[in-house]
Amino acid sequence: MFRPPPWLRVVLLAAILIAIAVALVFRTRAHPEFVTAIVSDYPAAMPLIFVLLHIAGSLVFVPRGVMALAAGALFGALWGGVWSMTGAMAGAMSGFALARYVNADVVHVEDIPRFGAFIRRAELGGWRLVMVTRLLPVLPHALVNYVYGLSRLSAGDYAAGSFLGFLPQTIALVQLGNAGAAAASGGAWVQTLLWAMGLVGVSLVLPKLLPQRWRQ
Repeated sequence: MFRPPPWLRVVLLAAILIAIAVALVFRTRAHPEFVTAIVSDYPAAMPLIFVLLHIAGSLVFVPRGVMALAAGALFGALWGGVWSMTGAMAGAMSGFALARYVNADVVHVEDIPRFGAFIRRAELGGWRLVMVTRLLPVLPHALVNYVYGLSRLSAGDYAAGSFLGFLPQTIALVQLGNAGAAAASGGAWVQTLLWAMGLVGVSLVLPKLLPQRWRQ
């Protein structure tokens, strides 16, 4: 593995920590209306701006659900899902790659007490454990990216597990965002809202329905 010079690792780590601190201070502004206000100012570049914002948010602990709701409001059910998944995957892989690049196998996280046990389990579980982790709504998106990036899990397993884990909640939240936009504009929204609520419920119980060995 390519080892970046120590000074570059320090700079990147400091930049991440500063960005996280700023994001936490202004966390109350991380809501769908704020995202839509930024993106809608540039209609021709809306998808690109949204994906770039999603990547940035994924690195600094902006909740992924906020971005999915905004995608539904901005782009509708179909394209909202497409751009939300694109942004989520791009953000996930960016955080994963950044953590792996900064660490460059200098610190063997598998040897850290307690934390190392989870890392070893993740490496053995492959894409299945990544998928289950993504289905758990309590785990911050950015934290999962960084933790898996510190492991020896392959990028392919990480991408596959993330995609499958993102999909149910993304569809549900995009539908909710679309229903909210339709209600605000006076359009039909009840059916969309019911579908979204059903999908949210399915996404919440799905981890419990998976085989026990996948969740260990």
